[in-house]
Amino acid sequence: MSSRKKSVEISLKDISSDPETYELWDGKKYIGTIKKDSERYLSFVESNETPFKSVKLDDAINELLMQYNLHNH
Repeated sequence: MSSRKKSVEISLKDISSDPETYELWDGKKYIGTIKKDSERYLSFVESNETPFKSVKLDDAINELLMQYNLHNH
């Protein structure tokens, strides 16, 4: 028997004190940070100092979500 899929609400918060910096949240749980660096977006997972590099903001968000799902499920 398969289990039901739960819907998860993900929010992207713009950090007003630092332009082009975003935080990704799963409800009340912090997932990671995305920072714009010239032409690329750097994605930092909560416990990792080495960033993932992406050309588009959507790709950076997807990378954080994939890493979050990989390590938390």
